[in-house]
Amino acid sequence: MCLNYLFQPTLNHFNCHYSRHFSLPPNPNPKSFSANFSHTATTVNLKFNGPDSPKPTSIQTKPPSSVHPLPYSSLIQNCIDSNSFELGQSIHVQMVYNGYNPDSYLMTKILMLYARSGCLDDLCYARELFEEMPERNLTAWNTMILAYARAYNYVEVLRLYARMRVSGNFSDKFTFPSVIKACTAMEDIDGIRQVQSSVVKAGLASNLIVGGALVDGYARFSRMDDAVTALDEIEGTSVVTWNIVIAGYIKVLNWEEAWQIFDRLLKIGVYLDDFTFASALRVCGGLRSRDRGKQVHSKLIACGFKGDTFVGNSLIDMYAKCGDEESCLKVFNEMGERNQVTWNTIISAEAQFGHFHDALVLFLRMQESGCKSNRFNLGSILMASAGLADIGKGHELHGHLIRNLLDSDIILGSALVDLYSKCGMVEEGHQVFKTLLERNEVSYNALLAGYVQEGKAEEALELYHDMQSEDAIQPDHFTFSTLLTLCADQGNDYQGRQIHARLIKKNITKNVIVETELVHMYAECGRLNYAKEIFNQMAERNAYAWNSMIEGYEQNGRTEEAVQLFKQMQINGIKPDCFSLASMISSCVSLSDWHKGKELHNFIVRNSMEEEGILRVLLVDMYAKCGSMDYAWNIYDQTIKKDVILNNVMISAFVNSGRMNDAKNVFDQMEQRNLVSWNSVLACYAKEGLKRGSFNHFLEMLENEIEFDVLTMVILVNLCSSLPALEHGEQLHSLIIKKGFVNCSVVLETALVDMYSKCGVIKKAREVFDNMNEKNIVSWNAMISGYSKHGCSKEALILYKEMEKEGMSPNEVTFLSILSACSHTGLVEEGWRIFSSMQEEYNTEPKAEHYTCIVDLLGRAGRLEDAKEFVEKMPIEPDVSTWGALLGACRVHRDMDMGRLAAEHLFELDPQNPGPYVIMSNIYAAAGRWKEVEDIRQMMNMKGVKKEPGVSWIEINREIQIFHAGSKNHPRTEEIYNNLRQLTSQSKGLGYIPDTGFILQNVKDVKQEEEEEYLLQHSERLALSLGLISLPEKSTIRVFKNLRICGDCHNATKFISEITGRRIIVRDTKRFHHFEGGKCSCGDYW
Repeated sequence: MCLNYLFQPTLNHFNCHYSRHFSLPPNPNPKSFSANFSHTATTVNLKFNGPDSPKPTSIQTKPPSSVHPLPYSSLIQNCIDSNSFELGQSIHVQMVYNGYNPDSYLMTKILMLYARSGCLDDLCYARELFEEMPERNLTAWNTMILAYARAYNYVEVLRLYARMRVSGNFSDKFTFPSVIKACTAMEDIDGIRQVQSSVVKAGLASNLIVGGALVDGYARFSRMDDAVTALDEIEGTSVVTWNIVIAGYIKVLNWEEAWQIFDRLLKIGVYLDDFTFASALRVCGGLRSRDRGKQVHSKLIACGFKGDTFVGNSLIDMYAKCGDEESCLKVFNEMGERNQVTWNTIISAEAQFGHFHDALVLFLRMQESGCKSNRFNLGSILMASAGLADIGKGHELHGHLIRNLLDSDIILGSALVDLYSKCGMVEEGHQVFKTLLERNEVSYNALLAGYVQEGKAEEALELYHDMQSEDAIQPDHFTFSTLLTLCADQGNDYQGRQIHARLIKKNITKNVIVETELVHMYAECGRLNYAKEIFNQMAERNAYAWNSMIEGYEQNGRTEEAVQLFKQMQINGIKPDCFSLASMISSCVSLSDWHKGKELHNFIVRNSMEEEGILRVLLVDMYAKCGSMDYAWNIYDQTIKKDVILNNVMISAFVNSGRMNDAKNVFDQMEQRNLVSWNSVLACYAKEGLKRGSFNHFLEMLENEIEFDVLTMVILVNLCSSLPALEHGEQLHSLIIKKGFVNCSVVLETALVDMYSKCGVIKKAREVFDNMNEKNIVSWNAMISGYSKHGCSKEALILYKEMEKEGMSPNEVTFLSILSACSHTGLVEEGWRIFSSMQEEYNTEPKAEHYTCIVDLLGRAGRLEDAKEFVEKMPIEPDVSTWGALLGACRVHRDMDMGRLAAEHLFELDPQNPGPYVIMSNIYAAAGRWKEVEDIRQMMNMKGVKKEPGVSWIEINREIQIFHAGSKNHPRTEEIYNNLRQLTSQSKGLGYIPDTGFILQNVKDVKQEEEEEYLLQHSERLALSLGLISLPEKSTIRVFKNLRICGDCHNATKFISEITGRRIIVRDTKRFHHFEGGKCSCGDYW
């Protein structure tokens, strides 16, 4: 706004009726004064009321023609000075009644009388008098300008000032302050500059009052350079003016400049008041400078302000902002007098410190002291309750707000929304949100944060759109940072990019909080190039931004870049904190570099950071995973107070290193255990395959009333898969259903699919799979792999195609399972097609195991030359599994020469693996080449290679019965062998011919009956016989073997299934064989 507009004609804004001043005077008030006005000389006695009124005065009046104005002037001035405006107006009325015509001097006094009364009607009359004055002196102009300024009619102030300038009257030290105040109120910075020019011309820039008004005007516009310039022009000192400058810098959050002004005050020796100290303390709080705050604290004590409540409140607030709780409480406890602000400040401080319980205690003490709860302390208590997640206290406070009609208050209502959100009751928070009469960014952001915390993306985005539709509310940087957190948590970079575009459109991307969250979001979503671009463009990088980039590199496997960025962060002056150190420790785990981890450990010790966050825990974990168990144990052992997290990590470290007894010892010594502790020890038993120990430990959990979770069930179900133990698995499945864990964990249900599959119940596995509400790639792979292992290649291929239709892209494991299924059933062409699609359709690079499947596929089909050629043309170096597949095919098809070639490669690649020696020995034995068999055995002895003994087992009455070849130590040995001899005899009648080629020792001088007896001693046949004589007649028999089933046992089992009418399932290292009615599910293609 410019002053030029003020030259418009004056408008009459007031409809004033002052005829009362020109009527006959009323009867004089005897309490006010007594006077006898007449046209003759008279003595007037005036008596003033009020404690500050002047003494009674007597004056001589004369007829109008001869009255001197001085007595009236003195009377009017006395009335003005004593604020006896009604008395003065009565005198004026009598003057008018008597026809007295005042001169310019007296008229100005009368003008002042009406202008200063504070009554709007009087101001209107003063204006009439002013307009009727034939001559207006400077005092008259100043009187009216000051009167309108006091009445906040700043437009009229500026208009009068403009008229005054036109009239030729020069402004003085009384004019400018009111005009500057008017320009400030009208937000007219240009007007202030024009007035300043007039001030300078008038030579009043050094005047304390005028200069102070300029300082105040510029400070209110946050033009602090101009304010300081005006301050420097002033002669003399006034603490008020200096306080204005400090307050101006505080307003624009320029804490350092505010401190410099305070420092100048100290140096020039200006007397400091309580407002100065309060402002200085606020500056120290803004700077988070405890040292400067201590300096101010010492100075105010020296100046005698120690007991001042106003200053004491500022001290508490300063120490709170500087994080000095001890000093904060000390000031509070030493205060002799506390007011409502004191209690509000200390309660807020404790809430900010995160000492939520202490905040609640102080709130109760405040109420006991007689101070009342109000909007300010209730907001802090709501914050404390939210921090404690104390929903009970939250409900209590909510009820209090409702009873006091405060629940719709925007500040308290927003805090209540925040409380419910942080207590995990976001829907209740939404109900409070709906009741708010007015909403702002804070209330929206509180509810939005609750939905993000709960992972409710749809509701969060809907609330964001509602916020955008509000006219007076717009999403701020807190809104966008919360939404970016949601995108980061969910790995949704598409939504994140949309929010980024919105930020660019609103031009708020340069906010450090927003920039940091963008870096974090892109890093979490694996978009490291985007994250790095934003990071490099940041004008200011805080520790969170550095940590986000470091963590992003570390989580995406770019460990070396994470290490380099960590070093660069330190070069840039950012000290590593527990978050960046945590990422670096994880990097050391990824690199298996415990030496680098030890450097970090030394840094942590040097900087006394062992107690920060979970660094100690991470160090133990790092050393353990890098194989340095001694270092891990030393850190653990030297820790005096071992919390449950540290104990759990140490247990896990022992479990992973196979030190079961040490893990159990740590567990037994724990004073406090949680579910993780119990699950860790359970995992230890399961890893060792100790079924009895695992289930006993689980029973102990139940006895100690430990509420098991999904992970507990996953561990036990996986144990049943590995043993396998179908009966226990079925019991666990029943318990899972009873506990309501069905359809609540895709991991658990996938484990059930795998368990039933590995226990030989493929139909039940499919039933569980079909009932899953959610399936991930692991679920599909488990079912496809199950079909593959059971020889159900048709079902596996159908499921594979169904998976593709569902939009689930196969991964490396899927291809491995489906290729294996094709291999087991001789689907050569289909296998080739799927192998080719890996790269052509799914951009998946085949690995050694996929090439091995093709070798196995060709070899089993008898295409050994094709398999050999495929091996030779592989783009990667054939490994042990590839040559092993070729050797296995040579054993099936008894190709001794090619088998020798494959075996020689295996002897070179993996000389300590007994498998190739055994297979080659079997090939020689089947061909009757006993000398070569002996050579192989001697080679194994020379190299110290030991053949893994064949072991088969069967579960009878929940007990695992184990058999080796030729075992005769079972209590029912005689029954077992007699049963086998009888079954062999019956089988021969159906066409069974024992294949003595599977007798893998030299028995050429042994009779045929004795050769057949050797075949009966195979471990799988012994386990089968025990099942036949021990299990109910119609039950399925399940036998498991650690090696492949031999050809003769496979053939014999087909006949046995026909003779007994039993369903027999045999699982060897490669697959399941389902025998029923004289046939096997493999179709003799295995």
